[in-house]
Amino acid sequence: MKPGAINHMRDDVQQGRTAEMLPAAHPRIDELSRRQVLKAGAVSLGGMALGGLGALLGGPRPAAADEAIQTGQFIFPRLKFSVYDETLDIWNVYPDADVNLRRKLRELTNINASMTPKTVKLADLDDMVRHPFVFMTSEGYFKLPDNEERNLREFLERGGFVFADDCVYNKKEDRFFRFYVNLMNKLFPDNPMRKIPYDHEVFHLYFDFKDGCPHMQGVPHGAYGLFERGTGRIMTIATPGDLHCGWCNIFFSQEQNLQAIKMGINIIIYFLSH
Repeated sequence: MKPGAINHMRDDVQQGRTAEMLPAAHPRIDELSRRQVLKAGAVSLGGMALGGLGALLGGPRPAAADEAIQTGQFIFPRLKFSVYDETLDIWNVYPDADVNLRRKLRELTNINASMTPKTVKLADLDDMVRHPFVFMTSEGYFKLPDNEERNLREFLERGGFVFADDCVYNKKEDRFFRFYVNLMNKLFPDNPMRKIPYDHEVFHLYFDFKDGCPHMQGVPHGAYGLFERGTGRIMTIATPGDLHCGWCNIFFSQEQNLQAIKMGINIIIYFLSH
């Protein structure tokens, strides 16, 4: 990584631990800082360990030995969730784009990103909390059943991070983005999502984006974040401009594709450093 880019992380990195799940639902994340969670878990930059955050204060049962998450790697899972829209591009669209991002993450940083595909089911909270970073995308409207809504809120409250990107239906649509923001506002009615200002560190901590999140196509709302009360940490980020299609490396110019990759890397590093 660039010298000094994330030096403030060094005290939070632990080597040689197996870390399998987020903390239990209580104490809430506002009572247990993200820094404490990271110290208790195992976060990976370079050869250091990340496979989820350490089991804290009870939590679900530890994984069996053959289910344990491999330390020393950053896992980039795709989130499977309930989609009721009859569009073609749902939660599992273009898995090769994820591969390209993981490959570039390894090339452009010293993060040891796993190249193994991983799917996490929103309906399975025990599995979700073992993977504190998940990627979510679709192009259409969606409505989650009650259990998935509850799981999503608990996942975020326990320190999990969701990167949600709109797989744009057409250039004038923002269906997934609008539904995701509305869902977050429903789950956190006293703390609505808001546009992330251009001077926020997520746009500058590794690669520099003076005009905020790059936009491939769709409605240019800018990236929105759910900011944790008390700390200001972004709990989930929603991008309306189809960064994921930029990772595919087939739809836009090489410069646009690279900008999409770089923004994805910034978001990952933001998660790892907070």
